[in-house]
Amino acid sequence: MTRSTSPVILLVSCALMTLTAFTPGLAQNKSSFIDQKDRPDFASATVSPQIACGMLNSQSFAEVATLKATHVASVGNVPGHCQVTGYIRPQVRFEITLPDNWNRRLYMFGNGGYAGEDLAAASRIATRNAALTKGFLTVQQNTGHDAVTYKLGDFAQDLGLLIDYGSRAVHLTVDTAKTIAARYYDRHPSFSYWDGCSTGGRQGLMAAQRYPADFDGILAGAPVLDLTNTQIWGVWNARALLKAPISRAQLPVLAKAVMDKCDAIDGAKDGLIADPRQCNFDPAKDLKICEAGGSDCFTPAQVDTLKTLAGGVKIKGETIFPGVQLGTEGVDPSGVSGWDMWMVSEQGPSRQLAYGETFVKNMAMLPASGKAIDWKTFDFDAEYPKIGAIREIVDATNPDLSEFQKRGGRMITYFGWSDPALNPMMGVNYYEAVRKQMGADRTAEFYRLFMVPGMFHCTAGYGTDAFDAFTPLMDWVENGKAPTVIQASQIKDGKPAMTRPLCPYPQSAKYSGNGDVKDGANFECKMP
Repeated sequence: MTRSTSPVILLVSCALMTLTAFTPGLAQNKSSFIDQKDRPDFASATVSPQIACGMLNSQSFAEVATLKATHVASVGNVPGHCQVTGYIRPQVRFEITLPDNWNRRLYMFGNGGYAGEDLAAASRIATRNAALTKGFLTVQQNTGHDAVTYKLGDFAQDLGLLIDYGSRAVHLTVDTAKTIAARYYDRHPSFSYWDGCSTGGRQGLMAAQRYPADFDGILAGAPVLDLTNTQIWGVWNARALLKAPISRAQLPVLAKAVMDKCDAIDGAKDGLIADPRQCNFDPAKDLKICEAGGSDCFTPAQVDTLKTLAGGVKIKGETIFPGVQLGTEGVDPSGVSGWDMWMVSEQGPSRQLAYGETFVKNMAMLPASGKAIDWKTFDFDAEYPKIGAIREIVDATNPDLSEFQKRGGRMITYFGWSDPALNPMMGVNYYEAVRKQMGADRTAEFYRLFMVPGMFHCTAGYGTDAFDAFTPLMDWVENGKAPTVIQASQIKDGKPAMTRPLCPYPQSAKYSGNGDVKDGANFECKMP
């Protein structure tokens, strides 16, 4: 007998699929170290332990509630190492992995979304092992709560857990890792590095702003540095789409119309928009309009929705956060639009809405509870001015990086111009704010931003998304060689289908006018 599925159960299942389809573990570019095969100066790992791994079990460390140290034999390319796990009070789960042959460098990687990840998740183990094979002491943590116990942002009702998520967990974990390294090797790390994207990018900026001595080099991809306004933006976008939804079937049509209008404005008809700010797409003029709507046309109400999305979040008439960037609706080689699941979902709430709704219910109104807030009736003009305390805990918007710069810190950030999850203008505007605060020349001496045309959130998309920004960071920190270009590829069937130079902002890659537009050799970095 076939058992039917209840419509209620099916609806809940679809909603859960929407929320779990994007796991925090995927918020990492995964291309760090790919260019180190030709760098023997980064391959030396000559420092050995001075005590047995098990001896760490009998030692105490500040703030550490429990600790377990176990030696793990080498397997394949992964070297033998001392694996240290434990908790920092109250609930920060950490893992510190110390290789038998150490390169005197510490590598710590970040989290995604509202974090709380399983440190043994396959994607996190892959990131850890990639660093471990290079001789790095590797460090990770879960920001102080377990995502299985707390749904999305529910943990924030506990102020201590929220503070750990904001910045404390990373800071105390890297301090603990340095102390353990000194005990184990009788040496401190020569260089300490951070590598993270999305929430991990925010964590990197938070370290530079609040704990400038924690890391010598910071790689911060697609940082959700203005977490507060980003989540309000997610609710704003969902409200606009509630009035006149855009269907998944319409997304390729919208993407083609935008590309047809704006592809060639940068001098190369290559399926990429080098800088969306140059695109003058007008949905009222550049889309096919029809009263009833359809897969190949848009209603006047849908055009208004697209204009609202592009206009950004407005509070009492003032724009407080930029609008959705043109190109984010583009489709990847498999035909999937960047908006799919992030903004347009036909299986429960979009990801932007899921993250935004949990923020307004658990964080936005602190110290008051926002549990009773209904996103569909949220009064932006009345409620937005009440948002205050949360900004001091989770936002990394301070443009004064002078302390980080004074002690020799170096930082690279990158952002996909077609990121549908986080607004790429957030990265551009922050970099401009730092340049205004510290001066353009001084900023370029220690901090550079690389924008990636056609890349979605941290990776994927229809542009180049395979690039190693970590090796240039090491070169900058250790050898004083500032990155003037980062080579990127789009990989298809294991081979490069497109290459392109990534340029330090405000430069962008310009086509020479000759040769294959898929070949990065025919582009060079130039000022706009």
